[in-house]
Amino acid sequence: MSGPPPSAVRRASALLGAAVLPLVLAAIVTACARDEDPLAEIRELHAQGRFAGTVDPLRKLIDEDPARPEAHLLLGVALLRTGEAGLAVWPLRRAAESPEHAVEAGILLARAMLESRSSPDAVTTIDRVLAIAPENVDALELRAEAHLGTGSPVKALDDIDRVLLLDPENLSVLVPRVLALIAVERIDEAEAALETARERLETAGDEIDPAVQARLCIARGLFAFEKGEAEVADAQYQACLDEFPTDPLAVSEAVGYFDRTDRSERATEVLRAAFEESRSAVFRTALARRLGAQGDPEAELRLLREEAEERPSAASWFAVADYHVQRDEFDAALEAFERALAASPEPSGMLRFAYADTLAQAERFERAMQVADQIEQPALRDLIRGRVLLGQGDAKGALAAFEAGIRLWPNNPASRFLAGQAAERAGDFERASSEYRESIRAGAAQTKAGLALAELSSVRGDHQGALDALRRYVQSHPDDPEGYLVSIRIAHGAGEHAIAAEGLARLAGLPGQAARAEAEEAALLAGDKGPSLAVEALEKSELDLTDPANAPALRVLLAQLAALGDHAGAEKRIAAALAAHPDAAVFHELRGRALRAAAQPPDAARAAFARALELDPEHASALVGLAELSAEAGAHEAALALYDRAAEADPDDPAPAHAAARLLLDTQESQEAERRLEELLGRHPREADAAHELARLLAERGELDRALELALRAAWFRADETLARVRGLRDQGSE
Repeated sequence: MSGPPPSAVRRASALLGAAVLPLVLAAIVTACARDEDPLAEIRELHAQGRFAGTVDPLRKLIDEDPARPEAHLLLGVALLRTGEAGLAVWPLRRAAESPEHAVEAGILLARAMLESRSSPDAVTTIDRVLAIAPENVDALELRAEAHLGTGSPVKALDDIDRVLLLDPENLSVLVPRVLALIAVERIDEAEAALETARERLETAGDEIDPAVQARLCIARGLFAFEKGEAEVADAQYQACLDEFPTDPLAVSEAVGYFDRTDRSERATEVLRAAFEESRSAVFRTALARRLGAQGDPEAELRLLREEAEERPSAASWFAVADYHVQRDEFDAALEAFERALAASPEPSGMLRFAYADTLAQAERFERAMQVADQIEQPALRDLIRGRVLLGQGDAKGALAAFEAGIRLWPNNPASRFLAGQAAERAGDFERASSEYRESIRAGAAQTKAGLALAELSSVRGDHQGALDALRRYVQSHPDDPEGYLVSIRIAHGAGEHAIAAEGLARLAGLPGQAARAEAEEAALLAGDKGPSLAVEALEKSELDLTDPANAPALRVLLAQLAALGDHAGAEKRIAAALAAHPDAAVFHELRGRALRAAAQPPDAARAAFARALELDPEHASALVGLAELSAEAGAHEAALALYDRAAEADPDDPAPAHAAARLLLDTQESQEAERRLEELLGRHPREADAAHELARLLAERGELDRALELALRAAWFRADETLARVRGLRDQGSE
């Protein structure tokens, strides 16, 4: 993240057409005469525009013979044409490795990456194509699109100029040229280019794809918006929706426009109307994801299930399964995967892999290996074996399994990412960083390697490296709030305040994330300038702090009021929230926290936490609050049970498990504390304090080799006096 790109640049890539794709498809089809091989019928079906029915047969052929590059190419084509750009990346990457298909597959691969919102990867891919075919107009068009997507409008203009030099009559780059000129603030030239595009496209008449006309329409709206002509922009975007109510680009850009102008409800209405008119799976899925991001996961799941039940397919049930996997709801996810498998006459290796991977995450290890045995690709089997070993706590064995998969499939982003995870749990953070870098190179959009690498780099003081990794991550995961949160914190700590401000703005722009952005900004302000300014900022915000959706901001406000000693003010605000929403578990939990901060009698806080748990038995923070009260009262067994429930409710948070281990240390139950610390480090390998505590315990018992390993781990993250002590003890023992 090298500073905020112009707003037009951030939107430009979506406005570019898919005109390249039909040309490439035609080249593929006409170049392949019908013969007796198994691909002959598939080529004919593609020539007729019948792609959906070829996906499963192609997957079966690839499972039987993974070395057939044309099958990978045709599968990528079929997936692209059926709206599965993300799934198309893998077969197209394999096809692009073949010299005979390097150009065609490379162009399609770049298109898939752009549709998967991974513009940096698309640039790298298309660079390889242009190294082979430097005057390929389709490749130059795609690279211009990718450069706009990565905030490089000057480079985009260079590529557009080359296209027009090679093909002066080219119409597909006219709208991108307008966008690039707007992005570099050459407004007069952009206005002239817009008029030229309008005239030439109107002259072409019926020969122009309606999708291209939609893009021109949207470009006019964008131009008006960038000039500050709000009423003109409103009218133009509405005109585009009236003329192209179900065009994917017109709808998505209108949704983005209304979001940017703080009319998110209007944006949702646009998307809902497009779905209701078209009944398109694409719009239904987009609406589902949007509602989920806005804090309505029930609506998201309902829409995804409606799609799967009305049009059952491997893809539609896979979407339902993925919803549950993202929430660690493995039983429901596995049921959906089983329905996806049932909907596919010949399940692909990748579908079986996803099913086996979920089984491994659900700790159904034996069944995971049974499913893995049905997968013909050795690399995928090795990945599942590694997943199983990692889940069983054998990090080094898992790393060896992932290495085997990497040898067969070195450019697989998932195997590299998982190898990094295994290396972390084995305590080899240098190796983990290396694997994360390779995962990013292979496909930044496909894993969270960028986020993991950024966090490790930041720990080592490499803030620039961390920010570079985060830039790649947020570009390829633009809808993930976690990427922005991490970038904000690292940039702020490194003194890169412009980058932190950009991250805050982008986080606030995500549906349902305004409260998290306000809370994060206030917390940073409190750390820099004290609680008074943080309180002032939150109270001046336009957030309704009695809305449970804005609880993150209320949590920070209450903490800062407590820091000021204004407990009456905190009580007033939490009372208002509870009056508005008496059944919001989070407000009862926050009241318990406020009572604790004000040193009120424990029973009052206990009652508040208990009420939160009546409303939401899995509310992790309320469980922790009760655990703390139990520990203070000497009810250690009850406290441990509550900490365990909290750790299970929020497995991503190491704090409850660590608090339980510390409670055991305080009560001199060192053996159980050791067991829990080992388990904690298996799940959260970056917990330096836990590694330090366990190293000290083992050193006292004379287990110096393991103690040294743990002390080295702790020292990787921070200076650690235990390391010198353990080394000295071990050296004495070897004399």
